[in-house]
Amino acid sequence: MPGRPPKGGPRVRRPAPRRSFTDSISTMQRMDVRTIGARRRVGADIYHALVGMTWPRFFLTFAAVFISINAVFAGLYLLAPGELSGGEAEPVSPFARAFFFSVHTLATVGYGNVVPNSLLGNLLVTAEIGCGILLIAVTSGLMFARFSRPVARILFSRTVVVATFDGVPHLMFRAANQRHNFILEATARLSLIRQEHHDGQVMRRFHDLDLTRSRNPVFSLSWLVMHRIDERSPLWGLDAEGAAAVDLELVVVMTGFDLTMSQQVYMRHAWPATAIRWGHRFVDVITRDDDGRRVLDYTRFHDTHPE
Repeated sequence: MPGRPPKGGPRVRRPAPRRSFTDSISTMQRMDVRTIGARRRVGADIYHALVGMTWPRFFLTFAAVFISINAVFAGLYLLAPGELSGGEAEPVSPFARAFFFSVHTLATVGYGNVVPNSLLGNLLVTAEIGCGILLIAVTSGLMFARFSRPVARILFSRTVVVATFDGVPHLMFRAANQRHNFILEATARLSLIRQEHHDGQVMRRFHDLDLTRSRNPVFSLSWLVMHRIDERSPLWGLDAEGAAAVDLELVVVMTGFDLTMSQQVYMRHAWPATAIRWGHRFVDVITRDDDGRRVLDYTRFHDTHPE
């Protein structure tokens, strides 16, 4: 096939796609940045990394640590032949026998088919049991820390619209509480990031955008957050081309008290300039059924239409 390197030839490593500032905020991932000259200490932020990583990576890390510890102790048992007795009739290699004995010891199972028969073997078992106690304690603490983190399930609209409201253009986005519980005293803070020139230097500046209603006493369904674009607004005079020229980005941070968890929750989201639809409105998503109950249609949550 054209474009495919010859079989056995050098493989070209493609660089990983760069993650923008907006993507990092919206997906709650680390900033995609390359540092120069910063000293990194191994294990300095290991707790922060283990609590913040995704569940698949967390379980893979635990599996790698668990297998590595057992493999190390299995090798130590094999350094002195004869330290373990029993299980010779099993159709496994000596390393596998020592490895599974290490698993039994680390997990405090103790089936008894393989046992240490010397002082050195018992010392190794004592050390491994100590490592097992620490591993169980650390893993239990990490699991509790990950499960107990207060996380709000707030759905933000994929787009932001600029529409006329009360005769004045307004910037609007939509948010919904997907749990439909009560988030008391919810607040929203919207900021604009753009490139500006100051004294011959290009700078990324943050500007807070005043909201027509920045507080929601009981946030349980949907919330349309609006910013009035007038002469005092940093968006005054901008259009789609102007927003793209200054590399505009929008960042929102929401906070509130989750009544179910009895904890303060935080949520953030961001939109690039390409996500702003000028001269559009959101479609209605809240209606009532025949029984008078409110109906929130998530299938049209992100839909807009021209004014």
